[in-house]
Order: sequence, then structure tokens, then C-alpha cells
Amino acid sequence: MGAKQMKCLSSGSPAHSPKDEYIIAKSIDAPKEAFISAQSEDHTEPGDELTENKSDTEEALSLCGLCPVPMYGGPEEERSWEEQLECNQEQLEKEMQEARRMVFRLQALLLHGSLPEDEQDVSVGFGDSRANAEQQLVLIRSRLDQSMEEVLDLKRELLRHKQEARHLQAIRDALQQRMAVQEAAVLQLKQDLLRCSMAKEELEGENAELKRKLNDRNKLLSEYEQQVGKKDRLLQQQQLKLDEDSHRSSRSDNSGYINSMGPSTGPAFQHTAGEELQLVREALRCLRDGFSGHDPQHHTLDTLEQGVARLMDRLHTLDTRRRQDRGGQYKSPGRRANPTDRDSWPPSSKIAHSHSSPGLDSSVYTKVLYFTDRSLTPFLVNIPKRLGEVTLKDFKAAVDRQGSFRYHFKALDPEFGTVKEEVFQDGALVPGWEGKIVAWVEEDQGERRNWESTNHRGNH
Repeated sequence: MGAKQMKCLSSGSPAHSPKDEYIIAKSIDAPKEAFISAQSEDHTEPGDELTENKSDTEEALSLCGLCPVPMYGGPEEERSWEEQLECNQEQLEKEMQEARRMVFRLQALLLHGSLPEDEQDVSVGFGDSRANAEQQLVLIRSRLDQSMEEVLDLKRELLRHKQEARHLQAIRDALQQRMAVQEAAVLQLKQDLLRCSMAKEELEGENAELKRKLNDRNKLLSEYEQQVGKKDRLLQQQQLKLDEDSHRSSRSDNSGYINSMGPSTGPAFQHTAGEELQLVREALRCLRDGFSGHDPQHHTLDTLEQGVARLMDRLHTLDTRRRQDRGGQYKSPGRRANPTDRDSWPPSSKIAHSHSSPGLDSSVYTKVLYFTDRSLTPFLVNIPKRLGEVTLKDFKAAVDRQGSFRYHFKALDPEFGTVKEEVFQDGALVPGWEGKIVAWVEEDQGERRNWESTNHRGNH
């Protein structure tokens, strides 16, 4: 409303209204070139179109209210329509400039609350519009302050929401990282559990295998204990027989038949002891064949064999001393055994004597130390020959083992020094080492397989 009053103050026509302003603005927005081009195209036709253009121009001038409307038939008809158009254009330009000034003043009033200094002296109507503009300015400023406060509140709320979003983002990242760590830990635990389960299954399998082997060993041990018990009973029976024979011989000596019984008792006892020792060795050999190559039970069997051999040696030594004592009491010096009688002993008695009494004539016997592949303990035997006269056949007879074996002897080679020499021929001489024979008896695996297959076919 104030703006309308300001326009009325600056306007020279009292008939200026909003409708006139709309028509003026519409006529201003239309470009001049359109009017000029339209008139240039139609200037050759001075008929109806010229009258229409004149009526349009007069209508615009009557609506504007700034220029007088020409009347037909007056002195204005003599002026050309171009001059009228130029006059109208100048008037419109002035109106546009006036409108611009009023817009600039209104903007200054709204922004600064006062008009420029050169326009302080205004009329009373303009003062009313100024008061109204100040009220509007206060209202606009209050709305502006309110909107600014709302903007500040919205900014603070936005900042708070951003901070909450950042906090939630940090919490989410921390939870994701923690979840990743927990997933890695769970995966590691699953892998450990899988390894533990596999190790447990493997240990259970090994435990079952060990239990099975232990049961097999227990069965074998029980069988071996039964066999050893049988051999012990057999040894006890042989010991009882030996005691009975010694008791009989003592009774016969006391009854006065020492001259007739003396020469025959010694060879008979030696023959019986040799047979018993051979029987024990065969039994132990059968037991040894039942074990594997590196079974620790071989050591037990070797110890048992050595114990039996020592027992037989002691019995034979005691019997020999007893006969010598009795022979010294009841025999004359002419009846003692001479070397020819000793040569007439059977081979079995000579072998038994070589094992039992090595201390009687040490210059005649040769010590033999041999090792086997089934025992860690070496064996010691005596051969009734001098070193350098012992052949492989004598060594085999002293060792007395069935099967096919390979024989290696410790010897001194002039080129290579100490070596292991293998002897094949039975008639070949056995090499010695520092006054004795050191040998290794190894089983021939190929011949052993053939021998076992032959015995298996023979049993079937």
C-alpha cells in the first residue's frame, strides 16, 4: 500500500492505477523491433491495417493517461504515426526510470530504514508510507531473527547428530574389529580342536596297536615260560638221574669193584653228559628259532645255555676230581690213563671235555670267542687243537648250530691291517688273533628261507 502511494506522489497523472501499470509493463516487455518490423511490413497497405494500428496506439495512450488521445478530424491527424510511436516510447522510458527509482528507494528503506539524504524532504503521504515500511521492516527483522535462531538451532542439532553419527560409526568400527578378532580366535580354536582330535585318533590307534602287540608278546611269553618250565623239569630229571648214577658209582666203589668199574665209568658219564648237553642245546635252538632276529629273549636263552654249560662243566669237574681221588687211593700208578687211552675216547666226549674242563691242559686247547646276530653276548668255547691247526670244520663242530651260516674271523692283513676274513672251505685253516680265535657267525638269509620252505613242505 505504501508503494502505491509513493507511485501516486511521483506520477503526474491522477488516472494511474495497477491495471495501467500492468499494461505499461507489458508494453515495455515487448521489444521495439517487433513494432518496427510489423509497421515496415505493412506500410504499403494504408487501408484497414493502418486504421487498426492507429486504434491500438490511441487505446494504449488512453490507458496510459500520460499523453492526450488524438481525435480524428483534429490537428493531430496531420502528425504521422511514427512520431506518435516515438512519443509513446519516450513516455514509457520515463515511466520505467521512475519505477526503477521507486524500487531503489523501497529497497533502501527496507535495508537501511531511511531514504537517501537528498530525499529527506518528502510529503506527508510519504511519511505515512515510511511508518508503514518501518513496521514491515521491524516485522521482517523479527522474522529474520526468528529464522536465524531456528537456523542456529538446526545447525546445533545437525552438529549433534553428526557427532552422534561419528560416535556410532566409531562404535561400529570397534565392534567390527572385535568381531573379526573373535572370528579369528574361533577359527584358531577350531583348527586346534581339529588337530587335537586327529592326534587323539592317532594315539588311540597306536594304543590299540600296542595293546595288540602286548597281548601277542604276553602269549609268546607264556608259551616260552611253559617251554622253559618243561626244560627245567627235564633238567631236574637229568639231575636226578645223574645223582643216582653218582650214588651207584660210589656204592660200587665202596663194595670193592673199583678196579672193574673205574675205567668204564668215566667214558660212560662223559657220553651221558655230552648227550644231555646236546639235547639242551637242541631245545634252546628250537626256542631261538621261534623268536625274531632282534628279540631281547635271545639274551635270556643265551644266558640259560651258558648256565647249563657251566653246570655241566662243574659236574664233570667234580666227577673227574672224585675219580682222580679214588683212583689215587685204589689204583696203582701203572693203571692210570695214558695218552693212548685219551685218544681212544669218542668224539662226543672230546667235545664235551673241551667245553667243560679248559683248565686241565691249556697248551693243547684254543679259546674261541664268537658272536651271533641274534645275541648281544659273545660265546666262549674251547677246541682241543693248537692255534694254526684249527679248521672251519672243527669250528663248526664246536659251535654246533644247524642251518646255513657265514663265518667271519678277525685276522691281521699285512696290507690293510685288522680285517674280517670270511672262510668257506671246511678244510681251510681258521685265522687267529692274539692267541685266540675271534669269529662272527651270521645266518645266511637266502639259505634259511630255502631250508624253512623245505621243512614246511616236509611237515605237510
